[in-house]
Amino acid sequence: MLPRPSRFEPIAAYGVVLLTLVIFVLQFRTLYTMPVYDSVRWGGDETWLMREFGNQALHGVMSYPESFGGAKRTDGVLAGSMWVDAVIYGLPGALFFPAHDYVSVGRTVTSILALVLLLSIFYILRESNVSSLIAALATLLLVACQGFVWASHSARYDLLTGLALIWFCYYLAHQANPSNVRMFSIGIVGALMICCSRHLLLLGLAASLAFLYEQKVWKQPSRLWSWLGGSALGAVFLSGVYFLGAHEFSLFGRGGTEGSYTFVLNQIPIFRPFSRNVQVSNWVERFHLFERDAPGVLVLTVVAIIFGIGYRLSNRSNRAVSKSLSQSMRFWWKATILCTIVWLLAEGSRPYYLFHITPLLVLAGILSIDQWIRETAEHDVRRIIGVAILLLAIGLDIGRAVPNNILGGRIAQDQRLAINKFLTEANRSESHKARILLDVAGLDRALPDTARQILTLDMFQPPHETVALVNKLITNKIDYVILRSSPVSSPFEPGRALLPHVLDSIGTVQDQMTGFFYDDGRSYDAPLSELFAQGFDTLKLYRLTPSIAANR
Repeated sequence: MLPRPSRFEPIAAYGVVLLTLVIFVLQFRTLYTMPVYDSVRWGGDETWLMREFGNQALHGVMSYPESFGGAKRTDGVLAGSMWVDAVIYGLPGALFFPAHDYVSVGRTVTSILALVLLLSIFYILRESNVSSLIAALATLLLVACQGFVWASHSARYDLLTGLALIWFCYYLAHQANPSNVRMFSIGIVGALMICCSRHLLLLGLAASLAFLYEQKVWKQPSRLWSWLGGSALGAVFLSGVYFLGAHEFSLFGRGGTEGSYTFVLNQIPIFRPFSRNVQVSNWVERFHLFERDAPGVLVLTVVAIIFGIGYRLSNRSNRAVSKSLSQSMRFWWKATILCTIVWLLAEGSRPYYLFHITPLLVLAGILSIDQWIRETAEHDVRRIIGVAILLLAIGLDIGRAVPNNILGGRIAQDQRLAINKFLTEANRSESHKARILLDVAGLDRALPDTARQILTLDMFQPPHETVALVNKLITNKIDYVILRSSPVSSPFEPGRALLPHVLDSIGTVQDQMTGFFYDDGRSYDAPLSELFAQGFDTLKLYRLTPSIAANR
C-alpha cells in the first residue's frame, strides 16, 4: 500500500516550486556578468567552444577557425561528434553573431537547458510515483547549489551532459524484458549519446553496462549480440558523418596536442592506478568540490548510501522482500554507482565537471529516500524524516544560491570600456584589417568588431624562446597585442610570461588602462574594499613597430 500524502502536501509543494522559480530568476539576473566571460574556472573555454561548435554547424568539422599557420587541427570522432551541441550552441552563435557576442548566446542556451533540467528532475520523480512535495524539494536542492549557478552561467555543455545522462537512464529504466530489436535500438541510442557530450562516451557506457547486467543478457546471448550490433552501427554512422565533414578519420584528432583527449590524459586518475598520491588527491579534490559547490547533494548522497546499505542488510535473508524491489529501482542504483565510479576515475577533477553526475545523484538519492519511506507501515513518520533530511541538505546550499555580482559587474564594465577604447585606437592606414592578438580578458567583447581581425592568445600559444616568439608574431602578421597584467596572478606558461618582455622590445605601448579585467586570483565573494586592497589589473595596447609590421 502506498503512503497517502497529507492534504496540505500539494499546497506545500506549490510553495516549494514557487520558491525554486524565484531563486532561479534571481540567479539569472547575473547570467551575463557572473562569472566573467571565459572565466579562469574553465580556462577560456566559452568562446573557444562556441566558435568550434559554430564551425561544426557550418562546415561539418569541430575545430577552431584560426590555426596560426600550423596544421589544421581536428578533434577526432570521439570528441568531434557533438552534433547536438553544434545545433543548439553553434548554430545560434553563428546566426546571431556579430549582433550578439558568442558567450551571451551560449549562456542563453544554457539557461534554457537549466530550466529543462529542473523540469526533468521533477517529471522523472513524479513518474516514479515520488510525492509532489519531495519532488519539488529535489528541484529546490538542485537550484540552491552554487555548482548549479556555475554550470548554468556558462557557454559550456556540462549541464547538457548531466541532462542527457538522466534521460538515458530513465529510458533504460523503462525497458522491461526488451526484444532483440529493442536491444538493437538501445545499442544505437547508447552510441549516439556522444552527440550530446564527449563525456557520455564513458558515462553512457556505464549506464548501458548497468542495464545489461540488470537484464542478465548472458542468459540470452542473442540480446547481447543485438545490443553490440546496434552500438557498432551507431559508431559506424558517427565515423562516416565525421569523415564527410573533417575529410580525415582519427579517433583522437590531428594537428597538435590541443585536440581531443590527448592533452587531458595525464589528468585522468585511472591512468595512474598505482600512484597513491594521485588517487588520494583525486578523492580529496572531489570531496572539496562537493563541499564547496554542492554540500547538500553530498549529504543526500551519503544518506542514500546509508539507506541502501541498510535495505540490503535488513533484507539479505528475505528473498521475497528483496525481489519486491522493482527492476527500475535496482537499475537506478546500479547505473548511479557505475556512472559515479566512471566520473571519479575516468574524468579529470575540474570543477565544471561536477554537474555531469550531480543530477543523477539527486535522482538516485531521492528515489532511495522514497523507497525507504515506502518499505514499512510507518509512512507518515518516515515521510517527515525524509522531508527533514532534504530541508537540511537545502539549508547547507541556500546561502550561496544567489550569486554576488560585485566583481562580475565591475569586470564587465571595465572590460567594455577598455576594449571599446583600444579597438577604436587600433587602426592602420593600409587597406588591410588590423590584426589584433588578444588575451582572454575581454576577448568575446572584441570579436563582434568585424572591422578588425581579432585573434585569441589561447590559440596562438606563444613560444618560450625569444627568437621563436618574435618570428611567430611576424609570420602571423600581428599588428597589435592587447595584454593583461595583474598583481594577484601571473602567467603559468613560459611563453605567456615571456610575451610582455618581447613586446616591450619590438613594440610600443599605445595605450593602457587600469581596472578589474579578469577573475584570476580574485574571489566573487569578496567585498569591493578587499578587491581595491588587492590592486588593479592593467590592460595594455601594444603596437608592433613599423619595422616589424613591414615584414607582413
